[in-house]
Amino acid sequence: MALEKRLDSAVDTANTSVLLICAPAGSGKTVLLADWLEHRDGGPHPRTGVAWCTVTDEMNEGAAFWAAVRHALGVTLTDAPRRMMPATQISDAVALGAALASHAMPTVLVIDDAHLLTDPQVLAGFEHFLQNSPLTVTTIISGRVAPPLRWHSLDLRGGLTRLGFGDLTLTTGQIAELCAQHGCRLTDAELATVLELTEGWPALVRIVASQLADHPDEHAAALTALARGPHAVSDYLADEFITDIPVHLRMFLTYTSILDTFSESLADALVGDGAEHALHELGRLEFPLTSTLRDGQLWFEYHPILRCHFRAEAYRLGRENRSELHSRAADWFRDMGLRAPALSQLLEVPDRGALTEFLSDAGMAMVLDGDGAELFEQLQRSQPALADDPFVWLLRVVTALVAGDTADASAYLAVARARDEQCESFVPECWLASLTLAITADIAVSGGIALGDFEIPESIPSTGQADIDCYAAIQTATALVARGEVERGERLLKSGLALAEHAGRPLLAIHAVTRLALAACVVGAVTTMRERSERSLAIAAAHAVPQTADTTQAMTMAALGAYLHGEEPDPAYIAAALSGHARRDGSIGPAGGLHAQVVGQLLQFERAEDKGAAAEAVRHCLLELLAKHPATVTSSGLIPHAVWVMLRVHEPRSARLMVERARVAIGDTPEITVARAALSQAVNRSTTTRALLDPLLANAHALHPVTAITGWLLYALSHQDSSMPTKVHSGIEKALRAAAPERIVRPFFDIPHAVDLLDTYAGRFGNYDAFAELIRRHPNSRRRASNPPLTDTEMVVLKQLPSGRTAQQIATDLGVSINTVKTHLRGIYSKLDANSRLGALDRARHSGWL
Repeated sequence: MALEKRLDSAVDTANTSVLLICAPAGSGKTVLLADWLEHRDGGPHPRTGVAWCTVTDEMNEGAAFWAAVRHALGVTLTDAPRRMMPATQISDAVALGAALASHAMPTVLVIDDAHLLTDPQVLAGFEHFLQNSPLTVTTIISGRVAPPLRWHSLDLRGGLTRLGFGDLTLTTGQIAELCAQHGCRLTDAELATVLELTEGWPALVRIVASQLADHPDEHAAALTALARGPHAVSDYLADEFITDIPVHLRMFLTYTSILDTFSESLADALVGDGAEHALHELGRLEFPLTSTLRDGQLWFEYHPILRCHFRAEAYRLGRENRSELHSRAADWFRDMGLRAPALSQLLEVPDRGALTEFLSDAGMAMVLDGDGAELFEQLQRSQPALADDPFVWLLRVVTALVAGDTADASAYLAVARARDEQCESFVPECWLASLTLAITADIAVSGGIALGDFEIPESIPSTGQADIDCYAAIQTATALVARGEVERGERLLKSGLALAEHAGRPLLAIHAVTRLALAACVVGAVTTMRERSERSLAIAAAHAVPQTADTTQAMTMAALGAYLHGEEPDPAYIAAALSGHARRDGSIGPAGGLHAQVVGQLLQFERAEDKGAAAEAVRHCLLELLAKHPATVTSSGLIPHAVWVMLRVHEPRSARLMVERARVAIGDTPEITVARAALSQAVNRSTTTRALLDPLLANAHALHPVTAITGWLLYALSHQDSSMPTKVHSGIEKALRAAAPERIVRPFFDIPHAVDLLDTYAGRFGNYDAFAELIRRHPNSRRRASNPPLTDTEMVVLKQLPSGRTAQQIATDLGVSINTVKTHLRGIYSKLDANSRLGALDRARHSGWL
């Protein structure tokens, strides 16, 4: 119906004089025109005369062709007009045009099978007729290919409308209707398969419908046979379509059919030269060929069943010739850096040596580029023995680690070690040893395993394989950083980064730079950490790398750096830190690991309206981290930050329990000592605070900057309570000295009353006065609250208020008198400067107490 409307529109439009329909045999051109003309007679269109002329081989002679056209039109030329014209190639066309000019009624002239017109004289006259026919005449030209006329001149005049193969293909609904006419009903899945294989080619759909009708209970088997090119389809293609294709083009189609899709350059690699000419000729012959622009090149794809037919012809070339074609294709793909399609071609080559050479050279690269799953799938399907090689199993481990699946990686590593003991690999033993060392280090770091006893050689032996050497350098360096050997780890990471950049491995480069950012984080070089994190993200953006565990960690560290500098972290970075990824078992895990998730929750706390719920999320994530990955270097520094969050919402008991869990998990690290000192200072136990801090601060130069700053600020506050101004001033000054090089301001905002001390001693810090002033004027500075703190009992009563319970109900729950509760409520209202329960709740939520 849609096509018939297009035909109506073309004929009824005043400026359309020619309609060209070109498509392969069996596309339904003749049927379409016949049905359209039949329906048009009874429609609401102007009365139209119809003339139909089907070209035959005998018409390639001027007199015969024009006689047939005149007969179809019912036009008889008198001898007088013809004698008055000189005999030329176009005299018949001119005479016919003159005769038709007197016809008032619109006329449609159909020239069917026009591809048979090849005689130059006939074509010259026909072209003249088309260009000069009366306005009342519309000529429809239908054929397998367009006759060789100057179609561009009609195009430029706007008098030409074209319909091609794509316009004539059947839709899913039409396929279902045609199959129903043959007595077979197909499911949606079966219809989709028929459409995919035939691409709606009407003749092929009819053959398929007939075959499916003959096998009503075996549709799946019949469709499988269709995918292999059944005899009925092959015979039809050979008789009606392929015989018209010149021999040299058939050879081109045969050679290139070994590929699902190909470019002109790739075709040249297969057939020698001449792909450009062959593709041009196929286009001129209206061969069903689709093209897609990809990476600046046109990639061509044959109709599925035609490709099946020509691929069968390729198999008749013999095994040796076929292998040569696949080898040429594999070489081309490798030269273009397209390793996955190169592998698929090599798997078609019997020579196992070529395949193992490829895997040795490019297997690690495929894994690092994210093509590991395809590598293993192809090997398992075509070369299961190679898929069981120890080296391939180690590549599986790397793939799992790249995806962040530590559990899978550990399982694969066990299999790889077992296979190494049972059989010899196709790669040297030193490759396996180096890769195993790197993998073990990666699993240890990712899994939070203690690295104290992990043996890392002084120098990582080179294998000569750039990808393996690069990966080994980066992973062992990460293990060194994780166990505190930061300087050595950084040297090795920079070496790995240079290898990654030289080899063109963006994922490894991102991995290396992210680990360098982690090394900076470990030593408190906050500015360097931020710079390296942003560099990692810039590499990812430049290479269009999607979000990975590394990019998530880079965003997390960039956000943490902004937080420590007193800046507002990018909300997108916080969201990335809190994002999850699907594990193989269907569960959701943190995309950047538990460390990133804890940092994300800390940063989210500042933005949250419900501070209580946000603080609980921080505590929960930190406890999970301590339970699963209690790595001292990376976990310990998060403890004090979490303590400040819990104290902000007046949960000292929860904070104390959290710190005790941390002591059990990772021991008395400096950060945990500082966290304990913060808790003692929160309850005004200054003596205990000093007892904890004095031994620690005696070696303050060895502490992480954030730990040192926090320790000195707590030291100053503990002496403030003891009225020892000299020590207070000394503690504040030393905190500023530790903070200034990296401009770390966050501890001054987290520790209650720290900014008050800066106010008290303003102008007395010498070289650090400007930095102290920056902190004092910062919008995040928190000075002593105007409302005095609530007592523990008042806090208990305050937390009952959101429930809406009455004072009597609260008294009953607490086991006290109603007068006691009312006394506490008066104290709460007074300290919060509120005169109602609603006002008290609002102030408490605003301050973070609820």
